[in-house]
Amino acid sequence: MHTYIDLYFSPDGVSPLTVADRLRRQAGLSYIVGSHDLVFEWSSVPEFRERLGRLHEALRGSGVQYRIESVVDDPTFVEPTPWPPPLPANEREHPGYVQEP
Repeated sequence: MHTYIDLYFSPDGVSPLTVADRLRRQAGLSYIVGSHDLVFEWSSVPEFRERLGRLHEALRGSGVQYRIESVVDDPTFVEPTPWPPPLPANEREHPGYVQEP
């Protein structure tokens, strides 16, 4: 199985470059190109728990939040529903902006 990780940085936290170094050293992970930031493969629950634990420890105290999504390489696989569900769409106009007639 594959687990994808998305990272969310804060300007009050550790630099993304420092986080990248920590992830490489402590969790054996590197950024990937695509719609997710990181990925790791696993084949058993103990292996998943160990990899997730190393990821969590590498990010501890960094101010970085993360989201994980695990998928299987199975033709019957159903695309996961993000949780929590996305907020309802609203108008793409800033509330402080008043358009002149």
